[in-house]
Amino acid sequence: MHDVAVIGTGPAGCAAAVQCRRLGLDVALVDTLGKAGGLIREARLIENYPGLEKPLAGPAFADRLISILSANDLEIRCYHADSIALRGGIFEISGNGESIRSQSVIVAVGTVPKDFSIQVSGNVKIHRSILELKQQLPGRTVIVGGGEAAVDYALNLSDSGSSVSLLVRGSRLKAVGKLRDKIERRKAVKILYNTGSVTATASEGVIQLEAESSGRKIILETDALLAAVGREPRLPRIMNGFVHERGNVRTSIQGLYVSGDASLGSLGQAAMASGQGLQAALYAFELLKAGNGKS
Repeated sequence: MHDVAVIGTGPAGCAAAVQCRRLGLDVALVDTLGKAGGLIREARLIENYPGLEKPLAGPAFADRLISILSANDLEIRCYHADSIALRGGIFEISGNGESIRSQSVIVAVGTVPKDFSIQVSGNVKIHRSILELKQQLPGRTVIVGGGEAAVDYALNLSDSGSSVSLLVRGSRLKAVGKLRDKIERRKAVKILYNTGSVTATASEGVIQLEAESSGRKIILETDALLAAVGREPRLPRIMNGFVHERGNVRTSIQGLYVSGDASLGSLGQAAMASGQGLQAALYAFELLKAGNGKS
């Protein structure tokens, strides 16, 4: 029996777990991959997190999360949470053929890519994460999408030497501010507006992508195809009566909280996610303190 179970170890989950531990709570910290960082590992640079003396690459930021967990004697259990149920006032988290029991739960599972598919022929792999591509850098990459994630991926791969084409369905990028300015100045990245992919064919390791751009058919050859067309939360199955309003930490079920991108519903900011993790930890502590006299 734990005081609180934290599901997910991105910035929100790590912040929640550390704060719960500092408040004297017994914490079960679980993650599907069993390592801290979550989607932050894919980020090119973290530039606006308070306290950073300089921009930090996503993997380096994840290493800092690992360090702060270790400093607070928190270990991550490799565990995929399939469902959450409330029985006799106790939460039961099921997964991996076993269950975890806790008096409160903080769900910080982040988001997953939205569905994306096109007609393909041959061995065409549509990547949804940049991590594999960073390990074996393609000479040419086509990225579908025009939001912050797509632009960040394009800059990241371009930094490493890949020639990138960015296919944007609309007439302008959804990414704004400094990120948009950087990509528009990056000569190694070609931005194709009003462009949507139609079919992809693979032959001898090369992908031939047929697309429609401003009303005409074009052919692009690439070594890798990456789709970044949005993300959405994919929470564990939760008992009847569960209601969560986007952006809120509290839910309709007392003792069950949602924080970070899982709450915000899209790709958020690490600082916002951390703040929601702290807030969820305080809510859990207040609930437990009221219920059993914790101090």
